[in-house]
Formats: sequence, structure tokens, C-alpha cells
Amino acid sequence: MKEPLEQTVGRAGPPPFDNASPGDCYLQSTDGTQFKVLRHVLVDASPYFADLLKEMQSSTSSELPTLHIDEDARTLHAVLAFLYPVHVPDLLEAPLFLRLAALEEKYGIPEANLYLPLATVVWTHHLRRTSSVDGAIDLFALTWRFGGSKACQFISRHTHSVDLNDKAIVGKLARSSKSIESYMALMDLRRQREQALDDIIEALEPRKYLCPSHSSADKMFFAFISIMKTAARSALLPAFPECNDALSFLGLQGSDGIRTVTWCSDCYAGADRARLTNQLREAISRYPQVISM
Repeated sequence: MKEPLEQTVGRAGPPPFDNASPGDCYLQSTDGTQFKVLRHVLVDASPYFADLLKEMQSSTSSELPTLHIDEDARTLHAVLAFLYPVHVPDLLEAPLFLRLAALEEKYGIPEANLYLPLATVVWTHHLRRTSSVDGAIDLFALTWRFGGSKACQFISRHTHSVDLNDKAIVGKLARSSKSIESYMALMDLRRQREQALDDIIEALEPRKYLCPSHSSADKMFFAFISIMKTAARSALLPAFPECNDALSFLGLQGSDGIRTVTWCSDCYAGADRARLTNQLREAISRYPQVISM
């Protein structure tokens, strides 16, 4: 929101928006940081600033005029960096990038300016094998929109816990990606993962290791299989699930003997845990984690 022009003294922004940089006015953030800018650069780059600055007169005093902008310092810095543009590596973080992307239309940030930073955000997480990514569904929508298939696939592995039955989430996904197909791709991945649960359970050989009272009757056996699948769904939500022990991975029995899935003491008694662990790791390596492109 535009506020009356005034001459104030605030904290100086970082280069190339500091006091020593060229500029003919200041933009001041809500937290008091001032960014020294060249009006003609912003007018040429952004319809928003063209309208905002059109009535600003050249200063006749030694002090430059200041215009207040309704953004915090980091967000305003990011907006200016993309409009100039200048390279600001420390701004390429997922939460800040998503705030910037949400302001794309308001400030008239060229769509082409967003793609490379988006790819950088995604591949930074990829190289670090980040266990969780803030705003994963929003990053997925943007990577889908910009057509980055590899980046889109990588981010999709961070969306497993997103509630795709939530109409608000689905609506935002469709709007941000500009395609309902992004939602369909994630739903297809969910179906693949559900179908592949049978391979996860089979790796644990339940027919062999469930005790006679829990495996002789089909009704009881399949009830326990259902419990195992529920545990597997939860265990496989992380982007990079790690299995150090087959029985503790699904909560059948932890190394401390505590069981999160209730079984009798005879189930899996004497099982070759090392062999089952290797089998489960192989099944997990084949388990669908990313969308098909």
C-alpha cells in the first residue's frame, strides 16, 4: 500500500541497494530497512512500480525521498533482486521463494525470472537429500507450471503426506500449476504406492512368520495384513525412507522390544531379521516415490 512520501532515516539495505549504491529514492520495508533504488529501473521492470512512482518528483534537497512498501525487508529485497535483476544466492530458500512467487502478479515479476531460482531451490534440496521441504506442494505446483520435469519429480517425493482430499489444497494446486493434471499426477502416484504395498508386506513373509493362531484362519490373517499395511503407509511417508531393521521399520518390534503394532510374542519369533531387512530394503528401493512424467 502506498503511504505519503517522506524523508526518514532507516537501516540501510544490502548492496546493491545500500547508501553507497546509485539511486534516486528509497523504498522502506515494514521493519524499517531502506533500499536505495533507481526509479527508472523499477518503472521499466514492473507495472506496479511504474504506477507507484509516476507521481514522484525529483528531489530538490540533499536527502532522497522515501516510499513505504508493505513488505518485510527480506521479501522486499527479494522482489528488488528479481526486478533489477541481481544475483542474491542467500535469497534462494524455499519459504522466501514461495512468498516471492505469490507476489509475482502484484509486482509484475517476469515469469522467466522465476525459473532458474526455482530450479536452484529444488536441486539444493535434492543434493542435500532433505528429509522434508517446507511448502512442498507449492513448489511442486510451480515446477509443474514451468515444465521442469526432473525438478517436478524430485519435489513430488516430498508430497506423500499432503491431504489430496482437501479441496482447498487441490484448488490451490490447480491454480498455482495452472493445470488440473498436476493433481491427477499426484493421485496416480498415490494409486501406484497403494498397489505396491503388497510387495512391501510380502518382503516380510507374513505367512511364514505369523504364529499359527494368527495365520491359520484367513479372516485373522488378512486382518493382520491390513494392520501391517497401515503401518507401512506411515513408515513410507518420508521422502527418503530408511530401513535399518525390518521389524522396527513397520513397528512390529523395535530394538528395545517395544511394539507399536500389537502382535503376540510368538509372531516373528526366531525370524531371520537380517534377511528380512535386506528383502525389505530391496522392496523399498522399488517402491514408487515420484510421479511419472
